[in-house]
Amino acid sequence: MSGIYKVHGALGSPYSMKVRAAMRAKRLPHVWVPLTADLREPVLSKVKAPVIPVIQTPEGEWTNDSTPFLLGLETEGRALLPEDPVQRFACLLLEDMADEWTMKAMFHYRWAYEEDAEWCANWLMYDSLPNAGREAVEKAAATIRERQISRMPLVGCTPETAPIIETSFARVTACLEDMALGSASFLFGDRPSLADMAFYGQIKVMSYDPTPMAFLRAERPYFYRWLDLADDTSGVEGEWGDTLSEPVKALVAIAGETYLPFLKANSEALEKEEKSFSLTLEGRAYTQGVFKYQKRCLDALREDWARLDEASRETLRPLIGPNAAILG
Repeated sequence: MSGIYKVHGALGSPYSMKVRAAMRAKRLPHVWVPLTADLREPVLSKVKAPVIPVIQTPEGEWTNDSTPFLLGLETEGRALLPEDPVQRFACLLLEDMADEWTMKAMFHYRWAYEEDAEWCANWLMYDSLPNAGREAVEKAAATIRERQISRMPLVGCTPETAPIIETSFARVTACLEDMALGSASFLFGDRPSLADMAFYGQIKVMSYDPTPMAFLRAERPYFYRWLDLADDTSGVEGEWGDTLSEPVKALVAIAGETYLPFLKANSEALEKEEKSFSLTLEGRAYTQGVFKYQKRCLDALREDWARLDEASRETLRPLIGPNAAILG
């Protein structure tokens, strides 16, 4: 299919939903291929890390890291990064926070609560095993549920960190509710950005899960509706805003208080060859295992920061707060 991207993903995968929504926003020709169990081996064998979505380009190349993939497409179709350097960096920072920190809320809510864990595992396996029948689906669901719950401490989702994750999620979604009710349709104006697509991907899948769905519908009802509006913005016209909106400023401040210290602690632990790290977030002790990928995230943000002119950095520093020093 010359000229068409193939996105192999799953409806329960936040990064799959992010990429699909971003491809729609960019107005690039693509097809969505559900990654059912029979396709997993032939598709995942094309990439190093067995994670989804897996994208096949029109040239026949394969990739599965959503951020580098979408950044590499920035000059194709409609741009998802604002042109203004301050807005552009804020967009990159928030996209990264959504992917790596809001993801913890998705994982926590999905597997920490019994009702959610059963619902989500059954749903994921129903998508993976179409026409297999209830018995086969629920048998497979029990296996994946046990495996994912066992991984929770590794990614920092424990009973001790649950209050931190839920508090941070409430703060982030309060900002997104303000955005949904604001004078612009998206974070950086009346057109979708990469950060919008990242928050959409993580929270869209949560909007089906019993516990976060109930929270969002009761406490963030207009952002809850915005998630459906953001699913396909291919026909949405609009321009970038002139300045950073108040919701963006508030989210950037949260990134400074929470996300950047988290990345710094992880990076320092890796440099010391430690297996885990701890720090205080939201007034509580937070501990998790180290991740090399999240060190690369911090390195990339530092590189983006270094490329900014000094005037842009001076504008951003007070918005990020004291932890802007983490960036350089």
